[in-house]
Amino acid sequence: MNNDRIWILLTRKLSGEATQSELDELQLLLDNAPEANKTIEEISDFWYSNPNTDNEFLQATYFLHLERMKSKGIYLGDEEQGLNEQEADLPSGKKGVVPFKKFIISAMFVIVMISSWLLIKQKQDATIAQKPIIPVQVLTQNGSRTKLLLPDGSNVWLNSGSKITYDKDFEKGDLREVNLTGEAFFDVVKNAKRPFIIHTAKMDIKVLGTRFNVKAYKDDKTTETSLIKGIVEVYLRNNPAEKYLLKPNQKLVLLNDAPEKIARGANIKTRSEAAEQGIIKPLTYLEGSETDIESSWTKNILSFEDESFVEVAKKMERWYDVSIEFKNKRWEEKFLNGSFEKENLEQAMKAIQFSTGFKFKIEGEKVFIY
Repeated sequence: MNNDRIWILLTRKLSGEATQSELDELQLLLDNAPEANKTIEEISDFWYSNPNTDNEFLQATYFLHLERMKSKGIYLGDEEQGLNEQEADLPSGKKGVVPFKKFIISAMFVIVMISSWLLIKQKQDATIAQKPIIPVQVLTQNGSRTKLLLPDGSNVWLNSGSKITYDKDFEKGDLREVNLTGEAFFDVVKNAKRPFIIHTAKMDIKVLGTRFNVKAYKDDKTTETSLIKGIVEVYLRNNPAEKYLLKPNQKLVLLNDAPEKIARGANIKTRSEAAEQGIIKPLTYLEGSETDIESSWTKNILSFEDESFVEVAKKMERWYDVSIEFKNKRWEEKFLNGSFEKENLEQAMKAIQFSTGFKFKIEGEKVFIY
């Protein structure tokens, strides 16, 4: 009821027909309906920003409505004559008809204006809804690494050939969410009210405030989360209800090319089969050092332990920005241990060659293994 009355009083106000008592009544109704204030304000602004009226259009619309009213047996007076002529010829007893007609015309115009505003508003809302949300995106090419500061103060180190994205409204909402492809080390600012979530293709990692490494390259055999400090919860994407809780100096390893089933979920016959998909392991450290291999890249150290040559080659491709091709496939599954800090590509290849015996050739940005 109040809403109907608001529209009637607004129509009278915009048409210039409202009395002071009606204006006071409208203000009182709006005070008691704060949710309507914004809409009324926008309509009023739209009205006053379009002051020029098309009188011929209004009169034509008015007479069209009169004809429709006549067809229903409703008469207001000498409708067929123009307004000015009516006002001059009407007897004194009918002088009140013209002001009423003027109000109807003004009211119709207000309705037209409100309809126009609603149409424009809908188009604007549709445009906003259809406009794609462009996230913030940070990329690192092969052969480079970078560090970035997130809007919440968290630090992220991004390894070669990696990408991280987050929404421009990162600081709003209940969660702080980022998407990662590649490898990154996170030092997250603690905020118990707004957990930090990292989304990868295989797992989601939830933290409150901690330091950890995430390796999620699409072409690697595994996706890994390695915890340095704090506590993290890891959820597998193909079963979000399944959760792993990591403690410091632990990492979760998930096979990327494993069948789509859960490490500890349904359709798994044995625990050993589960271990083939996801296992928690201790971090490994460089010999005689407190530097863990999992995040050693943040200190410009390329390290590997008990990894096949083909997997080491992927690391070297990203690290040195080259492509490595095995002409002799038997070397692909040769397992290697080692680390490089200041060695260039040729020095690194010679060091690996010394422990294996393969031959290699470097041609520009390509390396061939024989």
